[in-house]
Amino acid sequence: MSERSRILVVNANWVGDVLFSTPAIRAIRKRYPQAHLACLVPSRAAAVLAGNPRLDEVIPTDDDTSGRSFFRSLGLARSLGRRKFDTVFLFHRSRTKARVARWAGIRERVGFAVPGRSGLLTKAVPLPPEETHRIDFYLSLVQGAGIQANGRKPEFFPAESASGSLDRLFAQHGMRRDEPYVVVHAGGNWDLKRWPAEHFARWIRLFRQNRPWKVLLCGTASEAELADRIRDGFAPSEVVSLSGKTSLDELALLLRGARLLVSNDSGPIHLAASQDTPIVALFGPTSPERTGPVSDGRILTLRKDVGCAVPCYFRACDWRACMELLTPEEVLERSLSLCA
Repeated sequence: MSERSRILVVNANWVGDVLFSTPAIRAIRKRYPQAHLACLVPSRAAAVLAGNPRLDEVIPTDDDTSGRSFFRSLGLARSLGRRKFDTVFLFHRSRTKARVARWAGIRERVGFAVPGRSGLLTKAVPLPPEETHRIDFYLSLVQGAGIQANGRKPEFFPAESASGSLDRLFAQHGMRRDEPYVVVHAGGNWDLKRWPAEHFARWIRLFRQNRPWKVLLCGTASEAELADRIRDGFAPSEVVSLSGKTSLDELALLLRGARLLVSNDSGPIHLAASQDTPIVALFGPTSPERTGPVSDGRILTLRKDVGCAVPCYFRACDWRACMELLTPEEVLERSLSLCA
């Protein structure tokens, strides 16, 4: 690669993983400050990188697993070929993405040595150990190409315009951003990762007995019903649900101003980590060693060891002991230590 190379990063599929990839993107930019650096990312996660100053270009794409995916892949290869990239870093491990990079005529193709696709690469980097944190997983790929890491903290750069829209959202609920508040995220991309809603409700009640701050519930629109269940029984002056009401930029600023975030293992804890928000992270079937938040801020990771193998990716469980046995009283005690 030359100092003025045209470099493409093919990123992962999910918001959390894309955030985890930002230290590797930062490392590439530091090594090649004059290069044109672009990132191909699924549309659902493109907002994570929209304001990232390390990148010159964000290229949203839609994954397609239907019978038309071959033709979509050809179209994507033609589009990338017109951009004349010299080098690609394949953070994504799929063979299809590696094949698209070759069809696009990208001469240097750096990716993990996944069975069945090493022949599509010009540099196959050995996969790191399974227990490697996802941030270090992506960093290991660029390090395999001779690029030094430049820190591990993930980055997210919210748009300046989001500050005004967040002010207006606060005003709609009779709040000001300079008032002390904490944020709770009770969602997660599958049920077994979620601390019980009644545990969150009890934690809020206990917490407010010690710190009479407003509690804001965040999440996606699909998590609004869950947030409403937790909010039931509280006055609007105590608990407000903003689930489905914030953009990613607004959520980042919301978290930046919070005294604390209490959350399951999900996207908001990593967004909060990028903003140095104090975090209490609640883990059950997933591994904090692999997907825990990394930040310059204060972090407490709480998890009950119930003897199960972790990570556990079962979609159903007779009794979610790993989450049920983590009590609101325990979480409260640790939470208050971050709010001293």
